[in-house]
Amino acid sequence: MNAPATLTLADYLVNTTFENLPSDVVEKAKLCLMDSLGCFFGGHQTPVASGLERLLADIAGGSTSAPFPDPAWQAFHYATLANALDLDDIYWKGHPGATVIAAALAVANRSGSTGRDLIAAIVAGYEVGCRIGMSIVNDTPRKTVHGHGTWQIFGAAAASAKLLKLDRRQAAHAFAIAAVNAPVASVMKTVYGTTPTMAKNNFATAAMGGVNAAFLARAGFEGPLDVFEGDTGFWRMAGADGADLSRLKIGPDMRYEIRDVGFKAFSCCRIIQSSVEAAVEAFALGAIEETGHDVRQIEVFAPEIVCRPPFNDPEPRDIWAAQFSAPFAIAMGVLGHAAGPEWFAPSRFADRTVRKLTAKIRLFPLRSADRAHHHHAARVRLHLLGGRVVETTVEVAKGDAANPLAPSFLEEKFLRLSAGHLTGNGRLEMLQFLKQLQLKDDLRFMLDAIRVPGCSC
Repeated sequence: MNAPATLTLADYLVNTTFENLPSDVVEKAKLCLMDSLGCFFGGHQTPVASGLERLLADIAGGSTSAPFPDPAWQAFHYATLANALDLDDIYWKGHPGATVIAAALAVANRSGSTGRDLIAAIVAGYEVGCRIGMSIVNDTPRKTVHGHGTWQIFGAAAASAKLLKLDRRQAAHAFAIAAVNAPVASVMKTVYGTTPTMAKNNFATAAMGGVNAAFLARAGFEGPLDVFEGDTGFWRMAGADGADLSRLKIGPDMRYEIRDVGFKAFSCCRIIQSSVEAAVEAFALGAIEETGHDVRQIEVFAPEIVCRPPFNDPEPRDIWAAQFSAPFAIAMGVLGHAAGPEWFAPSRFADRTVRKLTAKIRLFPLRSADRAHHHHAARVRLHLLGGRVVETTVEVAKGDAANPLAPSFLEEKFLRLSAGHLTGNGRLEMLQFLKQLQLKDDLRFMLDAIRVPGCSC
């Protein structure tokens, strides 16, 4: 009889070490950490940051100087900020860094971890979480039950279990506990509903749940070790049509899923990235003024979903709707606004220049025959007042794992996003710290910089 998947995953978790990681995987883990931290720092400049401060004070009984109750709340805080700008990393599905990195940083605060420990935990989080996410099978092209936080809880649990040094059985139970406490698949309401909200992908709840699962397992709590198998398995709980448990097998010749993680160039949903890039390239190719005064109409041929609400909204009312608005994101891109908090300044939503640009955009489904390789491909056709037509196509957006951004771009992104939080030479010092992470035996410099205000845990 085959061992349940929870034990197979636990075997991988307890046996993996920094020393047996390929060098490129180590470097990718450091990039994932850098990108998530940059997004976290940028998230401090969004409306959700003040809400988190009020939450902290409320939990602490009105005192902002009292310590946070536990690392699970820290993970909640980190994940909320990391995903706030919709600029965090991307995978075949989901944004695994928001939960993996949040949990790893929260638990590292308690575990006295080294840089090597943290890297190994981050890799383990991506490998376990992403595999479980890809094991969930949906037969319909656009599922009616959809949620990333639902499976990303496992990446948080794996990273936490690794840093807590759980044994094989404890780690397996951490996965089982995470499964039965995973957040529901809510994206069809929180994102694709009539009004996108800050609840978004429920990554914060997933990060919190993953951390709790690891601590519960260490304390002796147990869950059903066969939680992934059978007709009542996790796939059924997640609202999927089935499960491909072969994806949960991890051996010595494993294919590292973290290699398929990409990073965003634009502060919007992954589905829109190619459309924004194609529009920016079209404006540059035609030597067109950013304001688009010479443009009569902007035709955007994109995935069919982009042509429907909420993605086709030309006048989003706030940051949460704007992240899923293709017209707004395209306007921000061609106007040259830096991705991040700058995109979502309150004045942007009523800016006449932005409104004039979005009013010129027409969205059309891109035919399957026109998508050579990638389902997120986009084509932009500019019709100029003088009759000239400029057209560009982007098959795979920059930042996708198949078209990676240069490390220098990611470093610039980190420095820009952290400018509002790290002062003086702090940004460069943090960047250097992250680049040399495997040499660090003490993580205090990094952990102190990101600590939840008032938290002494």
